[in-house]
Amino acid sequence: MPAVFDINETTLDLAPVRSVLDHVLNEEGGFIVWFQKLLQLSMATTAAGHYADFTALAQSALHAVAATSNRETGDREWAQVAQAMGTLEPYPDVADGLTRLREAGWTTIALTNSATASVEAQLDRAGLMPLFDHVLSVDAVRTYKPARAPYVHAAEVAGVRPDQLWMVACHDWDLAGARAAGLSTAFVRRPGMTYASVYKAPEMIVNDFGELADRLIALD
Repeated sequence: MPAVFDINETTLDLAPVRSVLDHVLNEEGGFIVWFQKLLQLSMATTAAGHYADFTALAQSALHAVAATSNRETGDREWAQVAQAMGTLEPYPDVADGLTRLREAGWTTIALTNSATASVEAQLDRAGLMPLFDHVLSVDAVRTYKPARAPYVHAAEVAGVRPDQLWMVACHDWDLAGARAAGLSTAFVRRPGMTYASVYKAPEMIVNDFGELADRLIALD
């Protein structure tokens, strides 16, 4: 069976980016404000039928958030953020969980809003590339998650119907989009992540990839 994995914050720890953004924006919680603005931009451009490179959206979000507190950010500040994005480490449970799933016959697929080159570089540096059968970016459909197209694309690549695919993420909005596209969903309780009650509950809630592997393998 195939399972699709969100990358940033679900698979890779964003701690370095969090630290840099809090520093650049000169406020604790600056990362959260930036990330929310980034999501807003990606969803708004998708709803408007427009597509912009994820790096451009992330940079625009930085400048927009800084401007709300009368701060100016330029290429130097963005370079610090971009450098941090390239140094992300996987959570300690990730490699073992993915390995166990693959050994049990599961197909593992990465699906991210990040650009193709960016995610491939991240996963290669983290030593995770060999643990994914496919690495997919929304670049292929020019539509950001949680719109339907990226999840349907993942199912097509896996060669299955959407209802035969699992989506794994620590973001409730990501899982809400996957569920609307017909996928089964598994929520990973990463630090600070919660699941809003307005969304339908996921089929599975786990603490880490180890527990995820236990429960998915048990479905076979």
